[in-house]
Amino acid sequence: MIPTSDGHQGEQTLLTTRPTRYIAFHYYLLALLSLILAPLLYFHPFILDAIPRYTIGPVTTGDILLVVFLFLALYSFVRAELKRATTFYVITDNKIIRRDGILSKNTQMIPYTQLERVDLNQSLGQRILHIGTVVVDTGDDTMKIDHIPHPEKVQQLLSQRLGRRAYVMQR
Repeated sequence: MIPTSDGHQGEQTLLTTRPTRYIAFHYYLLALLSLILAPLLYFHPFILDAIPRYTIGPVTTGDILLVVFLFLALYSFVRAELKRATTFYVITDNKIIRRDGILSKNTQMIPYTQLERVDLNQSLGQRILHIGTVVVDTGDDTMKIDHIPHPEKVQQLLSQRLGRRAYVMQR
């Protein structure tokens, strides 16, 4: 569930989003490799002839490796999904908010009055997938809005807010 309000009255939420699964790509890759290695090592133990084959009752070295790699795959997948599911970005008409964490909650807020620069970072692969990272700079602090879909729209929305603030301050 994505939070839509940060509790401040009179504030309008302009955008609420979360990162794409690309934010935890390395965890998904580890889960995939573990799922490939587990049955490979179990059904073809000759691949790792350097590992001694022990038997403790009915349990063999292949059984232990299978369980270890399946556990690693499950752990990696759950960790990746939790990282993505617990990170939220909220853009209101007054500030930018980043919330993340399960047990240890972190909230970072940057009001538009402190905003100095809004940058967009995309690799070639991210440009093809239409994802990227928007970096918000206040001069003293930065906030990364990591691996979001259609980052150019978010950058445009924030740049418009930055432009309005600059115009209002000139009056």
